[in-house]
Formats: sequence, structure tokens, C-alpha cells
Amino acid sequence: MDDLNDAVGTNETENRTELSLTAFCWWRTDIPQDVCEDYWRDVHGIMFARARGMWQYRQLRLGSNRPDLWPTVKGVSFEVARRAQPQGIGHALFASKGDLVAFGNNPVARESIPSDTRNFIGRIGALLSPPNRARTFVDRIGDHIAQGPPATPTFVIGLVAEAGAAQAEAFHAYVIEDIAQPWCEHPDVLRLRVEPLPPYDQAMGSPGVPLQWPTGETYLCWVEVAVRDEGVFSDLPAWLSADALAKQVRSIHTYPVRAIYTMISSGRPTEVGLRGYPATRLIEAIGAKNQREESLLHMLYGDAAGGLNQTGQT
Repeated sequence: MDDLNDAVGTNETENRTELSLTAFCWWRTDIPQDVCEDYWRDVHGIMFARARGMWQYRQLRLGSNRPDLWPTVKGVSFEVARRAQPQGIGHALFASKGDLVAFGNNPVARESIPSDTRNFIGRIGALLSPPNRARTFVDRIGDHIAQGPPATPTFVIGLVAEAGAAQAEAFHAYVIEDIAQPWCEHPDVLRLRVEPLPPYDQAMGSPGVPLQWPTGETYLCWVEVAVRDEGVFSDLPAWLSADALAKQVRSIHTYPVRAIYTMISSGRPTEVGLRGYPATRLIEAIGAKNQREESLLHMLYGDAAGGLNQTGQT
């Protein structure tokens, strides 16, 4: 594989990866949501930075479904039961199958991360997208290391296939060719990425954590879209064939992304991935440049500080 460090631009960097993994997460109901989310970022999340193999790892904190954003589309529902709404998505990219295998063989990834999930997650389902099918169509934002609330309104759109369109490959092709490609031409769509998914019966779980989706409406695809303003959604159906949309898509669920935390970027752990978000904010507030010196990072975190660049795997 070519040296991924030659890639320029977020979409080019992401599109030169082979595999992607999506983990739909619901928090434990006996723990405050903010505690679960902070644990996910500052305790659970930094574990990924210790197991080399990922090219990119982000955590997307989701808000409640927003059916009000859309105009009426005959035959398409925008509603979803609250219990079925995921509250977070862990999203990972792998440059190659070899990197995925290397990550999975690491004891941290194979044992510690799955076992830690029960500490804060009440339900989880992870799905590996088909090779070379996930794609970032446009990214006019270009923020490789997003940390915190997005600079522009950002959403995760979950797509439920109509019963007659449940063939995964055909549905993926429809979303890519007839939804993503037209939408990425809209001048107010700033970022658009498509994640095709296999049927949910192929989902992977964690020990002691329920796997089942809370209702029957699971996603065969999700789309990450950042827009100039929320009013863009009133335009988007007009860029599609309404008849084709209703034949292919039963439901569209639209979750605001409240925050994005990037733990690994371009094969290397970010500062948040190594230290956690609170420590990173303190370093920025103090202006402690010494804390960012490569020599110190390697003394503190060993080879993990180098990520994939350290191993020379790609």
C-alpha cells in the first residue's frame, strides 16, 4: 500500500483506507449519561491508542432524533422509538486487513477493551463494513483531528431499508449512487461520508453486554453529513427521486452529533488519545509546550506514541 502520509485532505486520507468499523452504543441507564460519555472518552477511548493497527478512531456523541428537520416525503418515516436511538458511535478506519488483524491480536483490543465495555455501555452492536465500500464523498471542513462540538451542524443519518430493498449490496449501491452523489453536490453540504453496513445479524458484541437492537428497524447504512445550516435538510429530498427513495428507504433517522473526539488520526494517537481530554485542555491552557515534545511522549507512552508510523506496517 502507498504511504498514507502522502494523502492530502481529510476525504483523501479516509478514502485510502480499506476497512471501517461502526459500533452503535447505548449507555447504561443506572449511571448518569455525562459520566458514561466522559468514561468512554477519557478512560475507555485512550485504550485504543495503546493497541496499534487503527488508522483513525473517533467517538461521535449523538443527540435525539430530529424528524422536524425534514419535509414530508410520502412513504418515508422520520420517527424512531427513543429506546432504539443509539447515543454514541465509535468509528474506526483500518488502512488494510493486516492492520485490522494486528489490532485484533493485541491483548488490549482482544481482551481489555471488550471487557471494559460493560462498565458504561448498556447495549452495543459493532459492524464491519464491506471492504472498500465506505467513502467520504466531500469534506470542505478538513479538520483531521476534531475535538469537541463540531464547528458546523453535523448529523448521523441512519437509513432503514424498505422490506423489498433489503438486499444489502443493492441498497448500498442505491445510497451511494442515488443519495450520496447528488447530495455532495449541494453547495451547503460541507462533509458527507457513507458507511454501508452488513445486516445486523452479523453484529459483534462485548462480554456481558446485550447485543440485540431494541426494535426491528436496524440500519443497512448510515451517512455522516455536516451542513452550513439546518435549513439544508428541507432541500435535500428535492435532489433525489421521491419515488425511488420511497421504494428503497423505509425510515430516515437523523441524530445531531453533539461532539466528536478523535483518538487516532493518520495512524498516530492524538493528544486526547494519549492523555484524555481534560489533560489536553490543561496543557493548552498552561501553554506547556514541553508536554508535546516527541521525546517526552515516547518516554511516557513507549511505542504507542508512534502508532502505525512506529511499526511500519502500512
